[in-house]
This record gives sequence, structure tokens and C-alpha cells, in this order.
Amino acid sequence: MSKINNTTLSRPPPGNPTLRLTNDAHPHPLRPFRHIGHGFCGSVWAVEGSGINTCAIKREDGGEGRSVQKDFTMHQKINSSLQALKRNSPERAALASSISIPACYQYVERSDDIWWSERLERFPSQFQVACNALITDRIPPFRQSVRDLLVNYYCPSAIQESAKNYPANSDCLIRPYLGRRRRNERKSMFKAFSLRNYPLHIDQMEELGLDSTHYARVMAETLAIMHWAAQVDGNDVEFVLAPPRPTTTDPSEAPPTSTSISTSTSDPLGEHTIWILDFDCCRDMPMDESGIDQAWRAFYKNDPFYPQPNRDNPEDQRLWEAFKERFMEASAIILGPENEIAHFPGLLVGKIEDGNPFAAGMSN
Repeated sequence: MSKINNTTLSRPPPGNPTLRLTNDAHPHPLRPFRHIGHGFCGSVWAVEGSGINTCAIKREDGGEGRSVQKDFTMHQKINSSLQALKRNSPERAALASSISIPACYQYVERSDDIWWSERLERFPSQFQVACNALITDRIPPFRQSVRDLLVNYYCPSAIQESAKNYPANSDCLIRPYLGRRRRNERKSMFKAFSLRNYPLHIDQMEELGLDSTHYARVMAETLAIMHWAAQVDGNDVEFVLAPPRPTTTDPSEAPPTSTSISTSTSDPLGEHTIWILDFDCCRDMPMDESGIDQAWRAFYKNDPFYPQPNRDNPEDQRLWEAFKERFMEASAIILGPENEIAHFPGLLVGKIEDGNPFAAGMSN
């Protein structure tokens, strides 16, 4: 892979705080970075700005073999494909506008002594070691009223008050698990209740009156764009529900944007959208039968997120049919009828409906 450094940035919009990360420009030069999450790739930190935008720093201090440089490359590739679609026909532009993806600003190498010397002291002492890092938009977390609702519904009563006041729960994002229902298992009243990447299953969406069909359609559009526009397999990407990008100084008062889900005032989550993130495990997808096989496997590696075929529950099967229908429609919009691979989306759906390649007894 060719060397990427700080000169290969996507240009940030005016006023974005990625340009205010240095101590001489940031309005609060000694304000520490705040830990907001941790994944396989490493730790994630918030950079709070003085305006409506905030940045996130994703450090490569996690498991071996994970790469924020790969994340940067794939993130840029997918984002470029979205921008190209928006400059195309109105139908393709409308399709691309339904997707929310964080702006990706900067890849920073461990060896960039100047960059790290200006920032290391703002991390806790145990993290004051330079590493590769990625600078992106921070996805806005849900407001307090939404967090309280989730705690009231799903947290054991004995720890509800502590869960509402737990500082880390202010970083609330929701994972929409359209491929899974909760098992009938008793929750321990002593186990911590975390709202970071809170898993919301189909049955919970039904309880809350959320529009799971809309989520399924947006996921289908996203998958079609990744496969046929960006030509990547979408392996191990993550979807989260979260508010849209704020357009006022108060994120809780932000109006809906072109990427936000239309919601009524009774919607318990308020205005929100589906965001897509974490691209470091994505791979380029050849436009041939081996690519179809690659996409089939990637689909089932992400199986909690996507609706699943061949389910006994009628609602689950209905959700799959909605996903499949929109995936085929979106794929046709992207590829067009004369494209020599216009039949590939149908081949992929057929393989998905044939079953999970990782299931016992399934021929791989």
C-alpha cells in the first residue's frame, strides 16, 4: 500500500474543528481529549470544539493486524463514490443522499513527531504514546431523554439511577440489529448497563414503535452503494442509529437534514439517521463471480445488522423481503440496465438466500 501522510486530506468544510487540534489554535488548549469508545482497532477519543462540530480521534492501539490506514483508504473510497453519485442523475443523487458517513479528514502516522508532540499531553498518561491515528467527524450521541428512555425500558431497576448518571452513557449510539431478536435470558441486576453502541434488536424496535422497514431499506441502499459504486465488500462495517449532523449550536435542536429519518414528534428516538463506520476490514471487490462470493461471506459476517432470509417469524421474513426489494432497486439505479454486470445483484441475493456459508454443514 502506498504511503499516506498528512498531505492526503479530504478538504474539511469551513469551520470544522479538525483544523483546531493544535494547541495554539484550539479555544481550550489544555482541555484533555475524552475517551468515548474502544473497538478492535483501538481507542476512540472526542475532540470537543467550540462550535457545532466535533472531531473524533481513532487511535491504532488495539488488536494486531487492524489498520487505521486501511480504514482511511476504504473510508475515502466509499465517500468518493457517494460524492460521484450525487453529481450524477437525480435518482442516483437521491440514493447517495440517504447515507450518513462521517467526514474523514486526516490519517496521522506514528512517526509524525510534530503532530503528536502538540497533542500527546492531552491524553491520559497511559495513552501518551504515539501511534497511527485517524481523524473523522464525531457521530453525534443521543440526548439525555433518549438515554433515559432506554434505561427505563431495558435496564434492571436496581441500577437504573446509576446508569442514567454514568458519564460514559452520555456517548450513546445504538446498533440496529435487524437480523436478531433477544433470547429469553435473565439480565443480571449487578452487571453494568452500557449505552455505548447499545444493541437494539428487532423485538425492541417493535416495542418502541420504530420503523424497522425504513432501517432495512437504508441498509440495503448502503450495501448496494458499497458493492456496485465503491466496489468494496463491506466486510465488518458497522451501522449505528444516531442524530443527524447538527446544524445549530445545540445538537438537540438540530433540524432534520437530507440524511435524517423522517420521524414524528412521538418517535421515542427523535430525529435520527443510520450512520455507517469502521471500514478497516473492507476489501476491494472484483466485479466477477469471486467478488459475488466475497460479498456473500461479508454479508453473513455482518449478520446481526442485516435482515436475514428464511426465518420462521413472519415479521422477520417481511423485513428480509423489504431489504431484498430495495437492494435490487438500488443496485439497478447504480448499475443501469445495459451494464454487463446488471445480473450480479440477483446472483448475490440468490447466494444469500441459499444460506450462511459459515453455518455447520454448509459447503464453502
